[in-house]
Amino acid sequence: MITKEETLLFMKELNCLLNDYRKCLDSSVRDDIYKDILLISHVIQSSREKAKCL
Repeated sequence: MITKEETLLFMKELNCLLNDYRKCLDSSVRDDIYKDILLISHVIQSSREKAKCL
């Protein structure tokens, strides 16, 4: 499980990636950014689900 501080860092990075995704015109780069968005979103969601179980 990740800490609250780590979650905040992931959320900040997610926000940056979303902004980059919106601005990006290169489809291959957008695909890579999208994969990163999904990965970080999954980490955040998994952490929240584990926290609920505790």
